[in-house]
Amino acid sequence: MSELTSSSRSILYSAHLLWETHDKILVAAGTAFGEIVLWSWIRQPHCRSFSRVHSVFLGHEGSIFGVRISSNVALKSRKKPQRLLSSCSDDRTIRVWDISSITDNDRAAPTLDETHDANRKQHTGFSNALVDTTSTSSDCLAIGWGHLSRVWSVDFLDPTYSPEGVFLLSSGEDATSRMWEIIPRDETLRTAAAAPAFSLKLIDTAAYNNGKNIWSSTISKFFLNHQRLISGAADGKIIVCSPYFLPQSNNRIMKPSIQEYSVQDIESMALDFADGATTLQTNPTDNPAFKSEFFRSYTFLDSKSFLLTTNSGKIYLETIGLDPQCFQNNTITESVLVDQMDDLKGYSVCTAEASIGIAFVAGSRGSIYVYQKATSVLSKLYSIRSKVGSMFVAKTFTETGAASLVLLITLMRGREARLLYIDLDQSEPTVSAEMDIVLSELLTGLAVTSIAYVPTTWEGGYILAGFRRGSIATYKILRGDTDSKDERKRKAYAISTIERVHGKETVTAIQWVPSRFFSMNGYIISVGRDGYSAVHYLDLSTNCTTLVHNLSLPVGPSIEGLYFHKNQIVVYGFSSTKFILYNSTSEEEVMSVETGGAHRTWAFEYFSSHEGGGTVVWTRASTMRILSQVGPNHHVIRPGGHGREIKAMAVSTTKVNEQSRHLIATGAEDTDIKVFEYVGGDVVYRRTLRKHTTGIQHLQWSDSGQYLFSSGGCEEFYIWRVRQLPSPLGIGVVCESIFTPESEHSDLRIMSFDVRKRQNVEFGFIFTMAFSDSHVGIYSYDATATVKWQTLAIGNYFTSCLTQSVFLSSSTILTAGTDGHSAIWSLPSDLDRPHASAPLLASTLTWKYPVRIHQNSSKTLASHPLDQETVLIVSGGDDSSLALLLASTSSSESAYAHPPTIIVRAHASAITACAILLFRSRVFILTSGNDQWIRLWEIIVHNTSTLGEGQDLLEIKRVKRMKTNVADVSSMAILEQGDKRTKVVICGVGMEVVRIAWD
Repeated sequence: MSELTSSSRSILYSAHLLWETHDKILVAAGTAFGEIVLWSWIRQPHCRSFSRVHSVFLGHEGSIFGVRISSNVALKSRKKPQRLLSSCSDDRTIRVWDISSITDNDRAAPTLDETHDANRKQHTGFSNALVDTTSTSSDCLAIGWGHLSRVWSVDFLDPTYSPEGVFLLSSGEDATSRMWEIIPRDETLRTAAAAPAFSLKLIDTAAYNNGKNIWSSTISKFFLNHQRLISGAADGKIIVCSPYFLPQSNNRIMKPSIQEYSVQDIESMALDFADGATTLQTNPTDNPAFKSEFFRSYTFLDSKSFLLTTNSGKIYLETIGLDPQCFQNNTITESVLVDQMDDLKGYSVCTAEASIGIAFVAGSRGSIYVYQKATSVLSKLYSIRSKVGSMFVAKTFTETGAASLVLLITLMRGREARLLYIDLDQSEPTVSAEMDIVLSELLTGLAVTSIAYVPTTWEGGYILAGFRRGSIATYKILRGDTDSKDERKRKAYAISTIERVHGKETVTAIQWVPSRFFSMNGYIISVGRDGYSAVHYLDLSTNCTTLVHNLSLPVGPSIEGLYFHKNQIVVYGFSSTKFILYNSTSEEEVMSVETGGAHRTWAFEYFSSHEGGGTVVWTRASTMRILSQVGPNHHVIRPGGHGREIKAMAVSTTKVNEQSRHLIATGAEDTDIKVFEYVGGDVVYRRTLRKHTTGIQHLQWSDSGQYLFSSGGCEEFYIWRVRQLPSPLGIGVVCESIFTPESEHSDLRIMSFDVRKRQNVEFGFIFTMAFSDSHVGIYSYDATATVKWQTLAIGNYFTSCLTQSVFLSSSTILTAGTDGHSAIWSLPSDLDRPHASAPLLASTLTWKYPVRIHQNSSKTLASHPLDQETVLIVSGGDDSSLALLLASTSSSESAYAHPPTIIVRAHASAITACAILLFRSRVFILTSGNDQWIRLWEIIVHNTSTLGEGQDLLEIKRVKRMKTNVADVSSMAILEQGDKRTKVVICGVGMEVVRIAWD
């Protein structure tokens, strides 16, 4: 055993060791000052070992966070194998250096004196070579830019599995892993002779984590010599990328390839497939709209085939072949010219019901054509005397159980839409009934953008129609009315309208989830181009609707569709220029394709029989492009949580079907609120609430668990209504109300708040809020009142910041701040008065009974009533002390039943979290802090009548302690409490559930 020591004296940030031979180790070390020191340790048989610095590379403009030495690799345009060194830095660049000159026969070479710049490999950066354009001996082969922030690590891929090139993998602070390839630089693009001879080409980016920092990543060799990327980030999530994101043993990059076809390609393939069949001829026309041939519309018949129409009125059937062994599409395998229609020239729209393989095509003259894949027959179904605007189809069933369809046809500038009932039990589809749907330009507008059919009886049901203005209207449909001689009965009018479901943006998709089959009530799920997913409970018997869920999605904002897959909700749409397929239940991306954006002709069909994925076809630059992906683009080995440290947490325990249900709400510096459920000993993710624009300061549940309250910076205070919805909808969350800031610039933080229920008001609360400018406010909220918020009282403290505010009783509150003092505030007696229609003048609060509990700030505070007149207050301070107060709830002059009891040095650091728990009428306190210790204390409150001489009213005992894996603990709460054990959840940089076993 020997110690490896470099002659270079510097602050090292990173290093990599390569055991080159039995007696030689090659070492690359990155320093804090942007230097890379390349040195070796050599052991000689009959003398002591020594080390020698070979080179010092300059060029990075920041600290070196990662270095890696490669094995001998074959570079393109280089005849001999090369040994390379890669590095990443604070300057966001990745650099590759040529170290092939370091060989075994250089032992006799003198040790490099790296203190002289002349002996360093000068390059761009801090050295004078920055302006030396005459140098031609640069050892920097390539420079790559791509990460948005600091790069933490870089590694070479095994050349055994990538014989066609040299590939690198990097991970950084921007929570992405990026694939690079070293390629020769075009000599015509080199601006100077000293410019690197190669460049780093960014191949792909994997961004599947939340927040910041991928701290660890590796390449693993799986079966069939496939390589996969495994990475873990600050959010705690561990993911593995699917094989097609990395070079494989078949000498090619197996990313799903985008296939591109022109109209001429499709025509040629169709002619080849027809094998000499008679080509359909078209009559020449002078209309310039018909002369240019391009793709008009697409619609899928199933996951492997789709119809397309062209500007000349041709209809093609395209079949896509899928190779399950390589998990990618094998392009179009079959192209058939179905027919050509004169009334489809210059304009056509189409739609389909992919589950039964039936498509509908319409043009400008009002003719509706139907195509069945099972029979390969295109026939005319219906004719209407107007230009068809759009068509929407929904599947239903007849009384015999056979599948049938309803087809809604909208007309250009028409005030009515035509609804067709289509029977499929004949040799070909036929229209069995029709009805006009009357559109209201005033209420909903005339542009229908989505529908859902709700069957309530065999004879009819309801149509839910989404509109471009963001509304959803309900129409009652009865088949018996279609044969009525009364023209009014043959028309359907909106019986109810839900306005601004998605603001003023288009409702792009609707799904109906009934309470049971043929039920008159259920849930409407909708998505729109506002980036939100909304759920309404609808009772069709009373036409009453209730918004039960409305949250923004992290993709979009152009969400274009949704469907159910394996009891989970999957949405798809466009985010900037990419088409995104996204699992909104697990909040994981499934598919991402660069398409150019939403403003183009496109269609998508998902794979119902596979793990996920689907096929998307779109038009770009007058060509049709297709991509199929089987399965998701990554798999989650371990789910994660917040991407930043958790700053607030609250637990709600309610009874559901005689069983306890535990919901954990966490708020972090990433501005998100996440709701987890503790199930079977595991913390399971449920929802993410995205509305705050600053870090979360405080969270609290209502006693019933139906409401969650949150506060942050910029005076943000939100009231969230939380409901349990049937599967697969999960937990429904609606931001019911937003507190209106009182200050002019809304730049204050709501540091802490407490809540109590209003008397005689079912959905009413009274809040006390502590603001960062040292004032406290009392506010009333009544969900049923005309004016929902009213300011009841305002009080000002000293110039120090208030950090805590809690109710002691209905008439008093207690505050604590950064000055280390607590104070009591008396409240007005009429807090529970009904809300007035006009705002009333707020009362003025004054504080009294200040008492010192810490040397400086109170970081955490918990309270618990011991009896009707006494409340136990526990405070943890920045001075590592623990303070206990017995506060009186009465309005007498004696505010404290006992002077503060202070335990100095209760922890080795600031106490940032505490909780009070009861066990068999005994009172215990849990505390934790930045020292990552959890301490359990027992509090004994003696009876004043039995106190002995010199005996304290409060007796504190430290019972036990344990270590926690959570760094920077910010909060804790009781999760489960039983006779034998108690479970406590700890939050900070991560989350942990600890168990206290009672002896």
